[in-house]
Amino acid sequence: MTPVEAAGPDAILKIRDLRLHFPVKAGLLKKTVGYVKAVDGISFDVYAGETVGLVGESGSGKTTIGRCIVRLYKPTTGSMHFRTGAGLVDIAQLDKRELQPIRRDIQMLFQDPNSSLNARMRVGDIIAEPLEIHAIGTADERRARVEDLLEHVGLGAEMYNRYPHQLSGGQRQRVGVARALSIEPRLVICDEPVSALDVSVQAQVLNLLADLQEELGLTYVFIAHDLSVVEYISDRVMVMYLGKLMETAPTRKIFERPAHPYTEALLNSIPKRVRGGHRKRFVLTGDIPSPVNPPAGCVFHTRCQYAKDICKTETPPLRTLPKDPYTSVACHLVDELSLSPYYTAAERADLEPDRA
Repeated sequence: MTPVEAAGPDAILKIRDLRLHFPVKAGLLKKTVGYVKAVDGISFDVYAGETVGLVGESGSGKTTIGRCIVRLYKPTTGSMHFRTGAGLVDIAQLDKRELQPIRRDIQMLFQDPNSSLNARMRVGDIIAEPLEIHAIGTADERRARVEDLLEHVGLGAEMYNRYPHQLSGGQRQRVGVARALSIEPRLVICDEPVSALDVSVQAQVLNLLADLQEELGLTYVFIAHDLSVVEYISDRVMVMYLGKLMETAPTRKIFERPAHPYTEALLNSIPKRVRGGHRKRFVLTGDIPSPVNPPAGCVFHTRCQYAKDICKTETPPLRTLPKDPYTSVACHLVDELSLSPYYTAAERADLEPDRA
């Protein structure tokens, strides 16, 4: 029995060895002289009803994975098995016609509401467009559905005939949420949906997404570079660097006991929000290397303060920790490192009553 066939009943998406390499062309004849390895051998599962946070610096491949899942990009190699009524289907291999019915189950919420909404269309038409494409309901039924969605996302039916430029940033993002939910998907890819919004509006949109998930039983892949946002909404976090997974673990575990040096570095970049003295922290320096020519061995070794000779020559596999079956790490030194958490035990205890 293959790993895909052995998947549990709640595994809605199983990605195995996913790669997306963009060709680099040069010269008058536009010959391929190299490849941008945007995603380079990623494997993970997404389970029904959970929120998986995908984090990392700009250029790590987060958004590329999201666009592969919704098939805006066709992967170079690898599989993406999505659970349908007929079982697991590899959506990486489907053509446009075969993808049409599956697109109803997988939708994407884009980062910038200013560019993701058609400025020449009214709000009602924007939300109704997926219903028209999939031939769902009559014109009257679609209008009623749109008005109900507008109420659901906190805008009100009076927004139906307005244009995107007449709305605030938060309102435009709510329109994006309504559009993504119009055809009742099961999996929603959220590509940094609050990064372009004010902090107060971010909280409103995050709470809206959490409420809709509980009410509608949605599954989210939440892409972000802000770890505080990921901590708030995610059940599990996957940390990416230069097209590869560095660590995956439950959200609380990531903040209390990071296992990979890159995760520690990301946590160190967050200002402390709890009482207590300042700890000496390692500040990550330098830029992420070029995905055209990634470093040999561990791709993070050029910026890692703990790197040893083995890190420069051998690529560490993503392996599950023997003492923690919920955590997987790609690091040669994971068994000997003791990394600083974002929250100490005392800080977490002090913080818990406020988060209840």
